[in-house]
Amino acid sequence: MKLLFPFDESPSLWLYRAHTQGVAALRKDFLAAGFDLTPEQWAIMTRIRGAEGLSQSQLGEKTFKDRHNINRIINILEKRGYTERRPDEGDKRAYRLFLTEAGMDTLKKSTPIVLRHFEKRFRGISAGDLSALRRILEHIVKNIEKIDEPQKSESRAVKKIKMLKGFSKRILE
Repeated sequence: MKLLFPFDESPSLWLYRAHTQGVAALRKDFLAAGFDLTPEQWAIMTRIRGAEGLSQSQLGEKTFKDRHNINRIINILEKRGYTERRPDEGDKRAYRLFLTEAGMDTLKKSTPIVLRHFEKRFRGISAGDLSALRRILEHIVKNIEKIDEPQKSESRAVKKIKMLKGFSKRILE
């Protein structure tokens, strides 16, 4: 299969570079302003503020993070006094997430830093270009989701049967 472009010119590589450099720059902006906060933690706090009472699994779905990463981030935010877990009245195994006063205050004071950062990040790019970029990225995401669809649609039982067939085939060979 022929590549559409040289690997080092891949749009995926440029997206990754833009993302990682942007995250690093925003982290520096937070630290310079006296906030020991990562962009990832700030984003999680923003999601919680937007929908207080979310469960950890709901938050994971909304932020595209697995259970382990959500738990790690929430543990850090909770230790810093920014979030709290409250038992879910309907499901004793689950917890609902809320921002504390300190979390609300930190979010309120750090949000202008994020807004200034995004102003700098997207300086010189027209609204039309940003809209086109978003449309293209949404298309790429849909393409990736289609790649995953056959795997997601298989039930666990079907996957186990296929695995056992493969295992027994190797034993018989």
